[in-house]
Amino acid sequence: HSRRRKVFQRGKLDVRTTIRRNIPYSGVLLETHWKTKKIDRPKVMAICDVSGSVSQYAKFLLMFLYSLTDVLKNVRAFAFSSNLVEVTQLFDQHDLNDAIDATLKQVGGGSTDYGRSLQTFTDLCLNQIDNRTTVIMLGDARNNYGEPRTELLRQIHARSRQLIWLNPENRSRWGSGDSEMKRYRPYCTWAEPVQSLAQLERFISHLLRNNS
Repeated sequence: HSRRRKVFQRGKLDVRTTIRRNIPYSGVLLETHWKTKKIDRPKVMAICDVSGSVSQYAKFLLMFLYSLTDVLKNVRAFAFSSNLVEVTQLFDQHDLNDAIDATLKQVGGGSTDYGRSLQTFTDLCLNQIDNRTTVIMLGDARNNYGEPRTELLRQIHARSRQLIWLNPENRSRWGSGDSEMKRYRPYCTWAEPVQSLAQLERFISHLLRNNS
C-alpha cells in the first residue's frame, strides 16, 4: 500500500501505444498495452499519547501504532506524555513488545501536556507536512486543564492531506472534565472513538483505501 508502484487498470486499453508497438507486425495486434497509473507514496505521521490518563489504553494504542508501521512503510511515529519524542527508530529496530516497553520507559505514564507536545511536533515536522501527509492523533485529549494550543492543530490540519483523531474514550465523554476533544474536533478531518480491534481494523481499511 505504501510502495510507489504501477497499478494496471485492465479495463482501459492504451490504444495509441498498442497501435504504435504493433507497427512491425503490419498492424496485426500481437501485443496489447494497458494504461497505468502511478500511485504516490503516502506519508503518515502518527502521534500517540502514553500519559497517565491513558495508562489502561497505552499498550493498546502503541500496538496499533507499531502495526501501522508494518502496513505502511513510510510512517513516522511519535509518543508523548509531557514531552514528545520520535520513536520511529525504536519501532524499526525492535519487535513489538520490546518497542512498546522501551517507549513506555522513555515517555510513558507522565502528566499529559498536549499543548507542549503539539509545539514540539510542529517545531520538528510542520515544514515536512504537505498534501500527501496523513497525521494521526491517538489519545484521549485530556490535558490536565493546561493550554490546549488549538492553533497548532489548526496549522497541522491546514497543511496536511487529512488529520485523523482516534480517541479511546466514548464520544459521550468528549469535552467532560479536562477533555479538550470538543475544542480539537473542528481541526480534524474526522475523529472517532476506538476501543477494540474491530474498530481499528475498520480504520486501517479506511486509511489504506484513502492512501492508495
